Amino acid sequence: MTEENKKAKSKLPLIIAAVVLVVVVLAGAGGWWYFQQQAKQVEAPVPEALPPAALVKKPVFLPLTKFVVSIPGDDRLHYLMLELSIMSYNQEQLDLVEEYRPVVRNGIITLLSELHYNDLTQPGVMEPLQVALRERVQKVMNDMASSNGIDQVLITKMVVQ
Repeated sequence: MTEENKKAKSKLPLIIAAVVLVVVVLAGAGGWWYFQQQAKQVEAPVPEALPPAALVKKPVFLPLTKFVVSIPGDDRLHYLMLELSIMSYNQEQLDLVEEYRPVVRNGIITLLSELHYNDLTQPGVMEPLQVALRERVQKVMNDMASSNGIDQVLITKMVVQ
């Protein structure tokens, strides 16, 4: 072998070591840069999360007190005493109901007077009655003021005698 081949072979491990060293240094620098970017993202101020209740509008209620209606029974007349609250997520809708209160009360009394005593003494009558009342109030308000922002009609007191 010639001396040039020996010098070239002796430099080959040095060149490989230099390339490996450059790759390791570049990989280390890249890793350092990546983690610095991640740290900046973590340190960015995160807006405080609002509780779910704050994202939903708070309901407002309008009480309608003392509906007393005679209802037919099998053997005699009975009486139904009812108190309601109308719920909406919009105060303006309840203001409209207040404005049309006599018409709303009339619609409710008309619905209640169509009921029979046996219907009101059955178990589980509250939910269908609430749905029927809500639909009646929504119909009356839609007919009178083109309004349909009534979300629920809640029965707050009910006595059947």
